[in-house]
Amino acid sequence: MLKLQCDTRLIIGDILVQYHIFSTDAPLMITFSPAGSVLKPSQVEEGCSAWGFDFFKKMGVNIISFSAIQHKHWFICPQLIEFINNLSPQLEVFPERLGYGASMGAFATSLYSSQLQLDRMLLITPLTPSTEQNKLITFDYCAQHKGNITIIFDPLCQNDRQHALRYPLNTTYLKLYGVGHQVIESMSQVGYLKSMVLSFVANKVKRSEFEKAMRARRNIERYYSYMARNPTSKLTPRRRKIIRYYFLMWHLKNPTQFILKWKKKWQKSLMKRTDLLVLSPKY
Repeated sequence: MLKLQCDTRLIIGDILVQYHIFSTDAPLMITFSPAGSVLKPSQVEEGCSAWGFDFFKKMGVNIISFSAIQHKHWFICPQLIEFINNLSPQLEVFPERLGYGASMGAFATSLYSSQLQLDRMLLITPLTPSTEQNKLITFDYCAQHKGNITIIFDPLCQNDRQHALRYPLNTTYLKLYGVGHQVIESMSQVGYLKSMVLSFVANKVKRSEFEKAMRARRNIERYYSYMARNPTSKLTPRRRKIIRYYFLMWHLKNPTQFILKWKKKWQKSLMKRTDLLVLSPKY
């Protein structure tokens, strides 16, 4: 049985499960982590929280979070399937069950939506695993889902668009143009991710508010760098020249951002190299 009023951590295979239940009279949020938030074993040992757990606990929302450990396994494993099947009947006491995930996490939210009895889902740039991994499961893009699904994606990103449009026809689509797969990162950078998620919890998502807030994407580097790649292959020379001009203006107005960007890339590359050295066998 789920414990009340306390933090609980479990390791299920290569997955960290963390939850806090304030009251069974309030809605329950269930999250799955994206591929970019895979935890290292050392982080789990140090007590790092599962993706989304700290935020929803701080907001006073009942939360069960699932985070991948070490590998981008798309949450496809027999141990997790068994755990969720055992968890399912315990979730019936909640008045509403919500699901939230991005990319790999959006796939997992969709995959287990029936077993978790999700009433509403917020999926950001949902993807699917490789054909080889797909052989282990049956995934129908929530074709039988009876609740509400909200998907946020960039229609200019062909891969994301193909996945998003495979969901049921009654899905609500919120489109963030010009940022590619980095939708959740862009929403965070313009300061709207928290508002969006809390609006979803309260079932008060408004398209007009979303579209108005997303105009601020013109203030972030990602918008210009992605559009400069000509993602649709339809940019005219004149339009490409205009985008490059505004991209240059953005850098002139934000000179330190260029340095910080490359510093982060360098640090990330260094961390990867260090991990490889640690994991490589010694001769």
